[in-house]
Amino acid sequence: MPTRSYYFPKDFDHLEEILRAEQGGFPDEEAARFRDLGLPPIPTAGALPLFLGISPKTIFSIRRRPRKHYRSFPLKKKDGSKRDIDTPRTYLKVIQWWILDNVLNHVEIAENVFGFVAGRSAVKNAEYHFGAKHVLNVDIRQFFPSITIEQVREIFVSLGYTEDVANMLAELCCLDGRVPQGAPTSPAIANLVLRGLDEQLSRLADEAGHRYSRYADDLTFSSQERIEADFLDQVQQAVEQAGFELKPEKTRFSGFEGRMEVTGVVINDKLQPPRAWRKRTRAKIHKLGLAPRLTRQQLSFLHGIVGMAAQFKDSAQMQRLSAEATVLIEAKSHTVVGNSKQPTLPNGLTVRQAEALAMLGPKRTNLELAARLGTTEAGIKKRLQEAFRKIDATDRIAAHRWAKKHL
Repeated sequence: MPTRSYYFPKDFDHLEEILRAEQGGFPDEEAARFRDLGLPPIPTAGALPLFLGISPKTIFSIRRRPRKHYRSFPLKKKDGSKRDIDTPRTYLKVIQWWILDNVLNHVEIAENVFGFVAGRSAVKNAEYHFGAKHVLNVDIRQFFPSITIEQVREIFVSLGYTEDVANMLAELCCLDGRVPQGAPTSPAIANLVLRGLDEQLSRLADEAGHRYSRYADDLTFSSQERIEADFLDQVQQAVEQAGFELKPEKTRFSGFEGRMEVTGVVINDKLQPPRAWRKRTRAKIHKLGLAPRLTRQQLSFLHGIVGMAAQFKDSAQMQRLSAEATVLIEAKSHTVVGNSKQPTLPNGLTVRQAEALAMLGPKRTNLELAARLGTTEAGIKKRLQEAFRKIDATDRIAAHRWAKKHL
């Protein structure tokens, strides 16, 4: 089965050729219809397995018992609550990647939608409202689980696919009748399902002299004038008519005299992260400067600061943080496993032992580690045995956790 990166065609001519080679062929008028839509030709449910080079039985199995093809686990949120994550297993994930890359990502998204769209970001979303004097932020509750399979089916029908094909695509992208949080197709589907709501909220905002944008489940309205409470009532009514619900605890009015924040970015005088974030980051960089060595996570954090600061060129504080992070990267990256031949290592580990620990993964075998590190399976086994003894780990899971924290 192909991986996601195996092929990114500029058009769908190759899919037309596959269909023409099948018994019954592929009528020119039908091919022209799909070309006009700008979408891959999927005239029947049997076309998709042909394109992916898999058995139709695989698609049938997934549609019949979808739960079997997901891995589910709870994810702890910052506020202490838990969110259920359903991530597809390999075969279904590849199918969803195909649907995402070839169907969903070919549909145009409104300019004021910034989440899950290539080239757009939370910072771009904040920049869209820069210069405003009043801001209203509201959030949608249970964003992905609120989207039903019926809504997803309607999306595929509206794109031009038949009922049978739309049913198949919707079932491949949904779990228990809802959009699963953790599937690669879910964000793009959410953007398409919310197109009608986005249009309605944009009209409401325009009529009131406000601006509207959305980043995932975060809705933002900004204005030069005060945003009244009755406008919020109109927004809430529109959201509920679309089948969603707002989080009252996340609703926030703010004005220029206070802190105006949009998707985690302060937009008062200049675009920059909140003061509390900058203060914590400055303290963490100072602490890393005192440490004798860096871990891979710490080095990644420093690179992240540099990349993030590039989005806030007018913020002197962010540029100082970037400069400090750059100095540490240049001074200490050689202490990190994988960045030099003689990294600084804890617990008396050798370089080879540390490399083996750093490569550990929940399902990665010794044979895979050996292939990556250019050695034998027996050699990897010996390195890990010695490393486990030095870090006092009893199994691969404990060793993997230790490596993430210390290497």
